[in-house]
Amino acid sequence: MEKLKEHIQSVVDVFNTGNLSKAELLTKKLINNNPKVVFLYNLLGLVLAEQKKTDQAMKCYEKGISIDPNFGMIYNNIGLLFYKQKTADNIKKAENYYKKAISLDKKISEPHNNLGNLYDYLDKVEDAIDCYKKAIDINPRFSYAHHNLGTAYVTIGKFNEAKKHFEESLKLNPNFTVTHRSLSRITKYTDNNAHFNKLKKIYKNININDSEKRIELGFALGKAYEDTKNFDKSFAHYKEANFLQRKKIDFSLRLEKEKFENIKRIYNKKLFDKYKNNGCSDYSPIFIIGMPRSCTTLVEQILSSHFKVYGAEEVDFIPHLIKKNFGDNNLHLFFEEIPNFDKDNLKKIGEEYIAKMKNISNDSDRTTDKLPINFLYVGFIKLILPKSKIVHCYRNAKDNCLSIFKNQFSSGKIKFAYDISEIVEYYNLYDDLMKYWSNFLPDFIYDIKYENLISNTETEIQNLLSNCDLDWSNDCLNFHNNKRPIKTASAVQARSKIYNSSIDSWKNYEKYLNKYFTKLKN
Repeated sequence: MEKLKEHIQSVVDVFNTGNLSKAELLTKKLINNNPKVVFLYNLLGLVLAEQKKTDQAMKCYEKGISIDPNFGMIYNNIGLLFYKQKTADNIKKAENYYKKAISLDKKISEPHNNLGNLYDYLDKVEDAIDCYKKAIDINPRFSYAHHNLGTAYVTIGKFNEAKKHFEESLKLNPNFTVTHRSLSRITKYTDNNAHFNKLKKIYKNININDSEKRIELGFALGKAYEDTKNFDKSFAHYKEANFLQRKKIDFSLRLEKEKFENIKRIYNKKLFDKYKNNGCSDYSPIFIIGMPRSCTTLVEQILSSHFKVYGAEEVDFIPHLIKKNFGDNNLHLFFEEIPNFDKDNLKKIGEEYIAKMKNISNDSDRTTDKLPINFLYVGFIKLILPKSKIVHCYRNAKDNCLSIFKNQFSSGKIKFAYDISEIVEYYNLYDDLMKYWSNFLPDFIYDIKYENLISNTETEIQNLLSNCDLDWSNDCLNFHNNKRPIKTASAVQARSKIYNSSIDSWKNYEKYLNKYFTKLKN
């Protein structure tokens, strides 16, 4: 048995180096010699899953269960397979498997942590926090659970608790750079800050080829040097982090330009005359659109402080409905080339959107959808939900572009964000499209400028509420007290009272940015 443990440890060591094909061969050899050892099937399943051989991994786990149906960790790992697929049905299956693992083995912390991640994905943040705490109760040295608990606390604005768990996670795993990045977001640095000194030391010793860690530390150090007003070093770190991130992304400005031109070509007067008044007449949705980092989170925080409004954050219902009903970028086929396109379909699509929102909002009177990229779909929204409200957020273009450049976006969907010249070109495309929408649908879009919201807060909020057909509420003025979860990059800022320090912040980096910003059309 001791010999087998040594062999298993050697396989685990190979697995941890990333040599998955070798780990697979070694594990299969061990199984041939020890066909009744359930742990080996669990290990092989993990190796296969890491190689995205999902079907093989599932069969391996099922074989393990046939040998020992009470081996809890296998149920946990089956749950992970389902969770990765993220359909509603698979999410439910994953939840059941995590709970099965917990019921079979009270000593393993992983299923509690994974169940917490699942609840966090479903925006059940308090349930997620309970799960992470249980994982830590079982294993206080579980660094990932401390990190996840810290992240959950950030989303509900409990920054002191978040900091405590981020620091504990780093004490257990000092090289966990994701946590360093997370801690940097809620830290106001001074030159002698202990975490700042740790960041510099770890960055100095990091492998030059370890791009993932250099990206995380780069954004963290960019923020830290910015706080201490060392803008030269700050920009150097932001620039490197963005450069490394950009190398990982497949993005084409040429294709983006084609997409923007197609949108303007598809949504024309002829189309709207043909399908006028054919959508769903529900007036409950408020769409908050704009570029990332344009104050969409702040505006949603204000509106969702109203007792009638549920803030849904960045839901992808509109892009999903387009893909489901029209495929990828094929709207023009339906609207221009299929003469018998059923007008009632527009109403049905609008009703499906409303049903989705009702489902997640507990049937609230009004809802906000603040997926910024919905600015691409203003025409589509007008067709399916003609009585909805569109709130367009914008700010000084230079500040907006810089703010995008300073942030790492976890969703992976914002692909133009990691090269300042591409950010500027994309901003111009956005600005041109918004002017098109405003001219084409002049009474459908309400513009709110960040700088005006900062300088004349109460009046701007009054006008915003009035435009959205909402009565005045003092809670909207005290939006910083709103405890709803916020998962976007603006989670920290939206918890703060109104401040103006970010206005004209681009000037701190003016000597690096001027050559790019001269190309801004706005």
